[in-house]
Amino acid sequence: MKGNINSDPKFVDPENGDYRLQRGSPCIDSGTDTGLTTDLDGKPRPIGGYDMGAYEFPYLRSDIDGDGRVDENDLFIFQRDWLTQTAPASP
Repeated sequence: MKGNINSDPKFVDPENGDYRLQRGSPCIDSGTDTGLTTDLDGKPRPIGGYDMGAYEFPYLRSDIDGDGRVDENDLFIFQRDWLTQTAPASP
């Protein structure tokens, strides 16, 4: 059932009223279409799937280092990791 989660939503800074989502939030792509075409910041909705909450996560698929920009650092990481494995191969 969509609409509720039982884990930390990973808000940016809820103590200071910033309820935007951090990377890795379980709310990303877990919402439903409510008919809204923009979030509270006026950004288009959805970006990918619908996110739970008032803000869409500004997902950039190529932002590998998570700094909000696609730049030469992301390219360096991509080139460095090209064809590597994240786990040992099975015997």
